[in-house]
Amino acid sequence: MLRALYTFLVVAALSGIAIWLADNPGDLVMHWRGYEIRTSFIVGVGMMALAAFTVLLVYRIIVSFIETPASVSSFLEKRRQQKGFLALSRGMVAVAAGDAGDAKRYAAQANKLLDAPPLTLLLAAQAAQLEGDEAGATKYFERMLAAPETEFLGLRGLFIQARRAGDRDGALAHARRAFELRPRTPWAAQAVFEIEAAEEDWDAALGTLDRVVSAKLISRDEARRRRAVLLTAQAMTAAEAGYGQAGDERKSALDKAAKLALDAAALEPGFVPAVALAARLCAETDRVRKGIKLIEAAWDKAPHRELADVWLTLIEGESGYDRAERARALAARNPDHIESRVLVARGAIGARDWPAARAALEPYAGEDAGAVPTQRICELMAEIEEGEYGDRGAARSWLTRALHAPEDPQWTGTDYRSPRWSPINPVTGEFDALRWSAPTPGIAHDDPAGEAPSAMPYDATALSGESGRSV
Repeated sequence: MLRALYTFLVVAALSGIAIWLADNPGDLVMHWRGYEIRTSFIVGVGMMALAAFTVLLVYRIIVSFIETPASVSSFLEKRRQQKGFLALSRGMVAVAAGDAGDAKRYAAQANKLLDAPPLTLLLAAQAAQLEGDEAGATKYFERMLAAPETEFLGLRGLFIQARRAGDRDGALAHARRAFELRPRTPWAAQAVFEIEAAEEDWDAALGTLDRVVSAKLISRDEARRRRAVLLTAQAMTAAEAGYGQAGDERKSALDKAAKLALDAAALEPGFVPAVALAARLCAETDRVRKGIKLIEAAWDKAPHRELADVWLTLIEGESGYDRAERARALAARNPDHIESRVLVARGAIGARDWPAARAALEPYAGEDAGAVPTQRICELMAEIEEGEYGDRGAARSWLTRALHAPEDPQWTGTDYRSPRWSPINPVTGEFDALRWSAPTPGIAHDDPAGEAPSAMPYDATALSGESGRSV
């Protein structure tokens, strides 16, 4: 609508000018080198317009001749880029489809047609990986390190290559550099932390954890859990070093270990390995009462076999009757848990109160309850039968049942199980990956010749250097 109005106004204006010129005729006279050129005003204006148009036309022709090579070059460049990006797209599709041959062919085409190193180098590296050419893939990723805009991408590729090759040192170096370049990148932060933990470099892992927390890459709860695990691992290392020393050096190392374990238990009061280790080390450093209180406080949230083992050891100097009474008091904090029942039974066995021990295990061993007793329950029932009635036949029957009974919970992880906790899974290297659960049949024990801890209280050597290593 506006365009039609504009056209109408222009035509009207030109028509008005033409009418005015017709109503007001005149002559144009030009004198040049003795000649006189005379014409009407309208013809003169027309000739001037024609001359101007001719000059403009000649100018455009000259400019076109000048610009034609550049235009042709630009056209060819655009066409080359279109072909290059088409080859790049087809190469990416080939990578996704797992077609190594097409991926390599299109990568070569894209590299020839495009001046885009990040894209072409990445495609070439992925094509080499599909072909199994790890050296070639590494070469392309290393070329990416030369340019700032592609360095991070190259580091990611080199990290993956090193991890596939089992080169933990190389993977750590690449991950650390990537973490320096982009501290808020989750994969780099996680990779650095996991490798440092797998290497048992607890100090470095704690430093990395601080940076991860600063970058807000994990939640507060996750950060607190990781810190507790790392502090527990440090405490285990310090305790192991202390057990190999004597005198003041031993005391200093165990004091340090106790402080670390107490810090871990303070962060995660329900974290059994930290609480058990802290309680044991408190006893080593003449703070038995503090160790007992730690376990009693943790029992409210997390009754556990390992806590019971350490707790019974700490009160071993008391009479059997007193131990049984204290066991009943501790179990009352969480009376429905199986570990509370087992603790009462163990205390009663120590006091030779066989009926009380049998009553405590009734929900898990009684035939009327339809229970399927585990190996530990069977072993305790065998001891009760022999202790109460001297019935060795019944005891042997329970021990026979133990051979085929379900196994008791252990610290389990991928392809690994053990009665002893570890901050990492020794098989996979995963950090904080062990959980207390019934082991999957067929998974080998960490020490095939070893046995799970006894269901009965530890003996007098439970607080020796050797036992400290198993906490």
